[in-house]
Amino acid sequence: MSRFKYTSVPQDNPHAHASNGDTLPNSVQEYLDNGAAQGGRNRALFAAACQLRDIGATEGFAVETLLLRATQDGLKPGEATHAIKSAFAASRREPPTGSTGQPWQLSNNRRPAPAMVARPSQKTAKPGAISESRPIPLPETIADGFKTLLLTAFKEGEGVCLAPTRENEDGSRTPVRGTTLTREAWLEKLKKKGSLSKIYSTKEGLFVRVNPMKTGGKGTNDDVTAFRHALVEFDTDAQGQDIPKELQLGAIIHSGLPITAILDSGNKSVHAWVRVDAANLEEYEARVDAVYALFDSAALDPSNRNPSRLSRCPEGRRTEKGEVREQRLLALNLGAKSWADFERVRNTANLGEPIRLDYLLNYNTKEDPNNMIGNRWLCLGSSLVIVSQSGVGKSSLNMQLAIGWAAGREDMTFGIKPVRPMKQLILQAENDEGDLAEAAQGVFFAQEISAEERAVINENLLWHRITSATGEEFCRTVEDLVTLHKPDIVWIDPLINFIGDDLSEASVIAQFCTGWLNAISQKTGVIFALIHHTGKPPKDGASRGTNSDLAYAGLGSSALVNWAREVMVLSRIKTPEGDPATFSLTACKRRKRAGMRDMSGEVSEEIYIRHAADGTIRWEQCDKPEAPEKAKKGSKKEDKAPAAGGYALKKKGEGTETIPGVLEREDGTGESGDSAALTQGAPEAPQSRSYTLRRGRPSKLPREAQAAIIAAIRANGGLITPAEREQFATTYGVSTMTIRRFEDAANGKEEDRSEEK
Repeated sequence: MSRFKYTSVPQDNPHAHASNGDTLPNSVQEYLDNGAAQGGRNRALFAAACQLRDIGATEGFAVETLLLRATQDGLKPGEATHAIKSAFAASRREPPTGSTGQPWQLSNNRRPAPAMVARPSQKTAKPGAISESRPIPLPETIADGFKTLLLTAFKEGEGVCLAPTRENEDGSRTPVRGTTLTREAWLEKLKKKGSLSKIYSTKEGLFVRVNPMKTGGKGTNDDVTAFRHALVEFDTDAQGQDIPKELQLGAIIHSGLPITAILDSGNKSVHAWVRVDAANLEEYEARVDAVYALFDSAALDPSNRNPSRLSRCPEGRRTEKGEVREQRLLALNLGAKSWADFERVRNTANLGEPIRLDYLLNYNTKEDPNNMIGNRWLCLGSSLVIVSQSGVGKSSLNMQLAIGWAAGREDMTFGIKPVRPMKQLILQAENDEGDLAEAAQGVFFAQEISAEERAVINENLLWHRITSATGEEFCRTVEDLVTLHKPDIVWIDPLINFIGDDLSEASVIAQFCTGWLNAISQKTGVIFALIHHTGKPPKDGASRGTNSDLAYAGLGSSALVNWAREVMVLSRIKTPEGDPATFSLTACKRRKRAGMRDMSGEVSEEIYIRHAADGTIRWEQCDKPEAPEKAKKGSKKEDKAPAAGGYALKKKGEGTETIPGVLEREDGTGESGDSAALTQGAPEAPQSRSYTLRRGRPSKLPREAQAAIIAAIRANGGLITPAEREQFATTYGVSTMTIRRFEDAANGKEEDRSEEK
């Protein structure tokens, strides 16, 4: 019996067949019965909609038929409706085999799908979970149940053990050891007697062991000759209540296990003979563990794990509350064809159905239901890595992005816009409550945030400080927290504190990210955002390369970059000496999809940001800074060619040379007097000071500007007023910072503004 013959259809079943005689295509009914796994939900829905379109169903009928199933699988009503509409936008094909191809009309007794459903839980239930199963009506009894079971579950020559019951002192009844005969011997007895009731006339219950047994044995585990079947029988639910047999059957079918036989016990349970085909007892126990793991939310009877287990024998009789009931054979050969096939399906379940060309051609990328942030920059299940040097403010950037995305505001996140306010879980190790408070207050109070927005942010942002879990233990904690809180984004700050192994090993990255984190994101759709450190900084003057090259700035194996959907790099850039520390924030892989905008409002893959000028812990966007002056390379001063705007240096016994650069004290005292003098039209230097020209950055100032500033310095005792500085800048078309640098050099001050103290 390869397919159930339903005796009735409950009116509260939202996926029931239409009552007017129409039959859904097999693939559509299978979709309604079993749903689709995470990763294949849109494709399965689209395929079912195409089948309904091809048999002439209306789009409205398809929406009403499929929408509830899709939302139960976890799709939002809007994206489910979009997938159905996409299917009906394409041309109708030939009806599927077995369909009439005649136009359909909606059955009057179908329950309409709800207009809106609550956001579904992101936890993916296990295949046999009672809470996620749909009740299935019990099939009709299969005739000659005992004979049919012998021929289906046992091979020629194998021993089959039957056991009646005996009454105990307290009046209860338990099975006896039983009698083991070959399959053929039982078939011969059945032929001679005409029925099982004439072999065993008892009305108090008859049992059969689920595996072949040694003839003449005692019926123990040691007598099992083939570890073929494991018995699945339900007890009670988590609240101690009986589980309806229809729901038990639904859980068994939904599990996808290879089932040799399903029997009605004649009382409160159904029995399933699961085909495990183990080579030995050790493998049998491992496979039974796998079977029981599928039914985590169902209360399986734990006493049924042994291979010599007794099950109710079909056509046997039992008496309950004075009523004689028959134990029935209900179905044969359901689910996977073998244990090997079941494992293949189980191992590939997260992949979902393969993608087909029709689905891709009809996919609306402009309104992608999986989009979460930016222009498909980060979608459901995506991954982000933010890389920067230690101590520059990665955690405060994390805080700013998290608060902005929690509020759904792009103005707080440099134009990176979420599709809605995002719920986020921040797991961090380095910052105590005071550190977090400073950053949160710095970001929050700098914005105009309404009371309503504050309430949304408060609901959408959660922090946990984790300092003692790494590797697999940490990822198990993450999965539990994701199941509990159902966030859209999980921040891990920093990665190095939680990975628990060598970051330079690609296998470590693959296990942590691809193995453990991806398993969570595939089931839940959560986005992982990892905060990461750069490796050793490049040598002075080394180019950072392209933005694609910049993605590999992080510490450790490049496997991390290859895993991440997006890599953002926060890097300190060179600025004119005296300017505030400035950083570039670069999207290296998805680039302009992020939606970042520069100060002119143009979408850009790179923007420039600084720490807030008011001293609070937050970031402010700024213009691209002016490039610093580059030093000219050369050999000894005497060998340098004159440069426009440079000073001339006249030494004793030598001619005059012009050397590019800015003025620098020759010694620490300023009293050398006769070692050098400024010439070539520059005003005579004060007699108490002598100057040489420092090799390095040439001054931007014209020669006449340099001479005028030196004269002002001499006249003002080494000082220039701010008004004079502004006047010089205006006159010679340079910045006041350039004037200030030259002023410092002329006063003999050391210049070291390249790094922030």
